[in-house]
Amino acid sequence: MALKYAELKPVPCLTYSDAQRLQEKCATPILKQVKSDVTRYRYGDEQHLDEALKRIFQYGLGGGIPRRSAPVLQMIREEVTQDGKYCLVLVFEAKALQLSDFEQRQAKFTSFFGPGITAEVGKSEKDLYEVRLISNTDPNAPAS
Repeated sequence: MALKYAELKPVPCLTYSDAQRLQEKCATPILKQVKSDVTRYRYGDEQHLDEALKRIFQYGLGGGIPRRSAPVLQMIREEVTQDGKYCLVLVFEAKALQLSDFEQRQAKFTSFFGPGITAEVGKSEKDLYEVRLISNTDPNAPAS
């Protein structure tokens, strides 16, 4: 009961069946770890992906954003891109940020969640932004 105050609930995960088939073969170990971390209860963390967001958005540092403006992970989605690659989509709510705040950090998302992925950012609805972490693993390559 003492840990209840520090409990962080899992975020919802929507997985499309074609993505589920690709996930085992194409998701990098880091993408698998991200999914595992955010879809289970956590204790003591302020929010999901807190350390990643702190490094990417550089809270309180020059060129960074205020911590109170930090994006909050709302859900994740596993899907397949148009060219057949596995993609883990992080959906953030960020009332105080603009799409440009995410766009100028796109390379940081790629390097933080890499290697073996490409990050793309986009606006969803209202205050929601999507960070698409696309695996560079060829789904048609023979298993090693």
